[in-house]
Amino acid sequence: MIRALWSGATGMTAQQFNIDNIANNLANVNTTGFKRQRVDFQDLYYQNILVGRNTTASVGSGVRAAGTYRDFQQGALEKADDPLFMAIQGKGFFTIIGPDGNDYYTRDGSFRLDGQGRLVTATGHFVRLRNARPVPRDAQEISVDENGVIWAKVDGEFQAIGQIVLTVFPNPQGLHAIGSNLYMETPQSGEGDEVLPGQDGAGTVLSGYIEKSNVEIVTEMVNLIVAQRAFELNSKSVETADQMWAIANNIRR
Repeated sequence: MIRALWSGATGMTAQQFNIDNIANNLANVNTTGFKRQRVDFQDLYYQNILVGRNTTASVGSGVRAAGTYRDFQQGALEKADDPLFMAIQGKGFFTIIGPDGNDYYTRDGSFRLDGQGRLVTATGHFVRLRNARPVPRDAQEISVDENGVIWAKVDGEFQAIGQIVLTVFPNPQGLHAIGSNLYMETPQSGEGDEVLPGQDGAGTVLSGYIEKSNVEIVTEMVNLIVAQRAFELNSKSVETADQMWAIANNIRR
C-alpha cells in the first residue's frame, strides 16, 4: 500500500508538470515564431518480489518527467505590411547579437530599424547581416529579396544594405530557450553553421510575412483534458491506498 501511495504521488507530480507545459503552450499561441513543447515520461525503477517458490513478479514504482521535446515544425505564415518583417521557409534561424556580444537565435522575424538605421529585433538586439551598413535616412523604399538581401531605394536607385545570415543546427531540439523568443546554442544542439539563405537547407527569406506559433489550440485542449484525467486517476489511487491502509490499521479495534 505504501508503494501505491508513492506511485500515485509520482504520477500526480508528473501530470502537474505536463499541465504546466500545456499551459505554457496555450499562453504562447500568439507568440511570433514560438515552437510548442511536449513532455516525455519515463517509468521508475522496478523491484522483483518473490511470489512463489521459484517465481518473482516485477513491480514498478511510478513515473517521472524525463524532459521536454520542442517541436520545430514550421508555423503558419501571416501577411504583414512591413517589408522588414521576415519569415524563414526552411529550418534555419535568424542570428541575433545579444547585449553581451554573444550570438543567439530566433524564428521571430518581426524586425525594425533603430534610430541609426540598423536592423534590430523588437527588443533592440542587432540582427547579424553580412556586409551590413545603416539604411540611409533619406531612403524612399526598403525591400528584401528571397536571398535575404536588404535593398534601400535612394535617389531613385536601389542600394544593398546587407544580407541576412541564417544558422542551421545538427539537432535544433537541443537548443536552450532563454525567453524573448531567443535560443542559445548547447552541446546537445551541436555547433551552429552560419549560411546564407538558400544554402544547406536553411531556407529562403520571405519579406512581408511573419511566422506564427505552431501551437494548435484543439490539440493542446485535448492534451489538457487527458492530463487532467490522468491527474485525477493518480489522486484516486492515492486515496484508495490511504483507505486500505486505514482499514488495515483498524483491524484490531
